[in-house]
Amino acid sequence: MKRFYAPALAGLLLLFCLTLSVPAAAFEGAYVLDESGILSDEEARTLEDQAASMAQTYQFGVYLVTVDDFTDYGFDDVYDCAVAFYEQSELGFGDDYDGELLFMSMSNRKYALVYTGYGDTAFTELGRDQLEEAMLDCFRNDDWYNGFKQYMDWSEYLLSEAANGEPVGWDESGDYHPNDADYDDGPGLFEILIFVGVPLLISGVVCGMLALQLVTVHEAAEAREYAVEGSLQIRAKSDRFTHATETRVKIESDSDGGSSHHSGGGHSGRSGSF
Repeated sequence: MKRFYAPALAGLLLLFCLTLSVPAAAFEGAYVLDESGILSDEEARTLEDQAASMAQTYQFGVYLVTVDDFTDYGFDDVYDCAVAFYEQSELGFGDDYDGELLFMSMSNRKYALVYTGYGDTAFTELGRDQLEEAMLDCFRNDDWYNGFKQYMDWSEYLLSEAANGEPVGWDESGDYHPNDADYDDGPGLFEILIFVGVPLLISGVVCGMLALQLVTVHEAAEAREYAVEGSLQIRAKSDRFTHATETRVKIESDSDGGSSHHSGGGHSGRSGSF
């Protein structure tokens, strides 16, 4: 198993620095690199300590990197830049490089999440949705630290569920249900008979009893048969329209666009804007 402490990772990041011009000197921890400088020292240490604790417990790396602009490193896509950072820094644990990376580009408000190895098992699509939604709610309000804390907290929760044999979004048989963490197989035949058959039986009995009480009557064919003679005199009729009402509904455009999903090359993940 590989473990990356600050000196070792700094050396690896030096290689990345030479290739993509990322200043490795700014990386003072093993898991958190705040190149854009949006975190205080105390905040960075808190996140670093939490990531280190997860690494020790689960042998899984949870990484956080912020940069000013990912395009400065020669990439057109933020996800491609994040994958290159992960690979050239050789992040992760074990032969499969088990880990997760949140890569933030602050000036253009772009992000990427990269999962490798065991990350594809522990972080199901449902789990990723929940993690992403929680942190992006903070990022859209420029609440950086709490957004990063949500990222760490959700990562820890999803890793703990997976370690217990119950990854969020999977049932006991190993089937994946992306829309329901507490998946229910649905009602069986007995439940269907109870819920459907009994009400139908009761309604049938009630309708039968009402039918027996009906008295056959003659339906009038013309409206005048219902009017009292001489009580209604219509001389003329006309329709007059005084104004017209026009209703318009504005269709809002979706500027957010959601996130893009990626897979291949031993990695999976998603990217988007915040």
